[in-house]
Amino acid sequence: MASPLAAPLAAAIGVGVVSAFFYLAVLFGGFGALILGYLAPLPLFLAGLWLGSTASLLAGAAGTVAVLAVSSSLLVSLAYLVTAAVPVILVVRQALLARAAPDGSVEWYPPGRLLMALTGMGLAGLLGAAVLTLDQPGGLEGAVRETLGRMADQMFSAQGQQAPDPQDIWMAEVLPGFAVISWLVMTIVNGALAQGALMRFGRNQRPAMRLDDLELPRWLSTAFLAALVVASLAPDPVGFLAVNAALILALPFAFAGLSVVHVFARSRSAKLPILIGFYMFLFLFGWPIVLMVGLGMIEQWIGLRRRLRPAGPDQEDE
Repeated sequence: MASPLAAPLAAAIGVGVVSAFFYLAVLFGGFGALILGYLAPLPLFLAGLWLGSTASLLAGAAGTVAVLAVSSSLLVSLAYLVTAAVPVILVVRQALLARAAPDGSVEWYPPGRLLMALTGMGLAGLLGAAVLTLDQPGGLEGAVRETLGRMADQMFSAQGQQAPDPQDIWMAEVLPGFAVISWLVMTIVNGALAQGALMRFGRNQRPAMRLDDLELPRWLSTAFLAALVVASLAPDPVGFLAVNAALILALPFAFAGLSVVHVFARSRSAKLPILIGFYMFLFLFGWPIVLMVGLGMIEQWIGLRRRLRPAGPDQEDE
């Protein structure tokens, strides 16, 4: 008779291999392959949020081995482990933590703390990159400018033009922070997609995490403002790291700002058109995300969501 653990074990290994296939698809190029690359954490999330944290660990290990076997590159498999498997393992473990509340209900791990755990991982990644490039001329900033300079040389030389000086490439100032933000957003989106799919088929272990329940720690605004001050006053390389750390610390506030928009839309009869229009505007133009960061900070200071929520029968309207 087959062990009752055989099916979950096989499922975890299978989704790990699928995740590895998605990740390696980027090597073949093309827009579709890029999309598959972004979806590499999705199978791991499906296994973990359905079968538990052990399944996400097994799936991540299977995916790492599969990437190593196909690519024959320790560096590529390590990149998969760090950018795809480890974040999923962390999120799944924390997301499935629960305890009994005094009233007998179940208290699940708060989404705000989960977001802060991911933010901490992003900051750790930034610091790790800075440590690994200490022996490079100019440290992390120098390594980024050198990489962008080589890319610019290839692009401009193919068109018979002179490439700009690496010191004039403004993107280098903020590229590490934006890379980390892209990585974190990719992880969050894949986790949300997996949770939604599992809820659709009744396979989820924990209930949905609502964006308008997001609560951030009070010290976060102090840390964010301190990073901005250091970025403005300190010379490089400290100032460079502070700029990118401030970008990463702004991400939780952006989600808090989005939660205010969701609460506002929920209080209106045209909730769905409001949200669709808002997200289309956000993705088309991009810059409104700065407003979301400011809105998130205001929410933390004065509690905008509490003021926007309609008063219940036992609650006075403010």
